[in-house]
Amino acid sequence: MERLARLPSSLQQRGLTHMVFAPGASFRYLTGLGAHQSERLTLLGLGQDGRVALLLPRLEASAAAGVKYGTICAYEDAAGPQAAVQEFARALGIRENSRVGVEKGQMRLFEADHLRELGCVLLPGDDVVMSLRVRKDQDEIRLIRAAAKIVDDALASTIPLLRVGMSELEVAAELEYQMRRLGSAGVPFGTIVGSGPRGALPHGGPTDRKIQQGELVVLDYGARQFGYAADTTRTVAFGEPAADAKRVYGVVKKAQAAAAAAVGPGMAVADIDRIARDMIAEAGLGEYFTHRTGHGLGLDVHEHPSIVQGSDVTLLPGMVFTIEPGVYLPERFGVRIEDDILVTESGAEILTQFTRELIVI
Repeated sequence: MERLARLPSSLQQRGLTHMVFAPGASFRYLTGLGAHQSERLTLLGLGQDGRVALLLPRLEASAAAGVKYGTICAYEDAAGPQAAVQEFARALGIRENSRVGVEKGQMRLFEADHLRELGCVLLPGDDVVMSLRVRKDQDEIRLIRAAAKIVDDALASTIPLLRVGMSELEVAAELEYQMRRLGSAGVPFGTIVGSGPRGALPHGGPTDRKIQQGELVVLDYGARQFGYAADTTRTVAFGEPAADAKRVYGVVKKAQAAAAAAVGPGMAVADIDRIARDMIAEAGLGEYFTHRTGHGLGLDVHEHPSIVQGSDVTLLPGMVFTIEPGVYLPERFGVRIEDDILVTESGAEILTQFTRELIVI
């Protein structure tokens, strides 16, 4: 409830009468409930006056028992949510033309249509809760740190099992098994294993392609601890790689290290991006670095801040994000190195510690 109590003043500042959340990261951040979006309507609402209501199917009501959310509006599957929606609106004081903030990247038409039927004016409200989520508290940092240790340890356990001739799917399965064994609650995104020319696809999921002698393989994977994610990438070689692959690896490694070393409170995120981008460009590879340098990390794998050119964000203690420059040579190979970084009061802590030296399997 402490996090919920901090929101009404933000609503007032933004001219919103209410905020309504569909299940997702912010829903979990504010309630502790890991509700998921489905065909059953589930909503969290709060008003400018501090009133809180939770709408959910009866079968999920026990999950909220013992936690004070204000009014709980539960419904049976057979009856449907219509009456509960009206109860939800009354509990919050929602009426015709209420200015209701929603997370535009999270709420579906399914949820939005129920609010519009109440006469609500729906407005973007993503920054209402993201302004809180962007700086992690000590409990959140502890969980991200634990997830980071899992991804480090999982790769250490997986490397000895890897062999030339394995498929990308087999490699992904080994990584995911090791993370589960070490305590990860599933994976926060689809594990990426890109071998040889498929490594030039930044988001190429694993296939049945067999890994060949001398190929670089991009491994991008993550773990979860009580909802909080770690996200890391290492590029390894299955057998001795060619000289040009080693050169590109060295360029990315230096760019990633330089960007990470620059992190600290007061630093502009655009400058972090520039440091990595300029080093890669100076090596003649700038056109092959095709994405931002990093992204925020927490309950969502991709959240604020984005480490990108043109951003006006300045780093503050408690922010957690990735630094992951990459070079992708079409039809040849790719290289990416990614770490999770916490901004501290005096500098930064790199949470993922697995070696950044090129491992030859």
